[in-house]
Amino acid sequence: MTKFTTLAIFIVLFLGMVARETQGQHICRQTLLNDNCTGPTCTELCDKTWGGTGQCYRTVDKRFICLCNFICKT
Repeated sequence: MTKFTTLAIFIVLFLGMVARETQGQHICRQTLLNDNCTGPTCTELCDKTWGGTGQCYRTVDKRFICLCNFICKT
């Protein structure tokens, strides 16, 4: 019974710490390339510029843009 109680307390404390670390982080998005996006170029450019991850998306007017997702810096 004591082991179970100790384990339960540890799990609750650990989950509280994890929740506190991720709280308040917002994801920002920035278009880096407005046309002719290629996967490796988009990923590299996004990583160097914002430290995020970039992906190519097809727009309604059939262009491929690079959309970069990164943690906002306040």
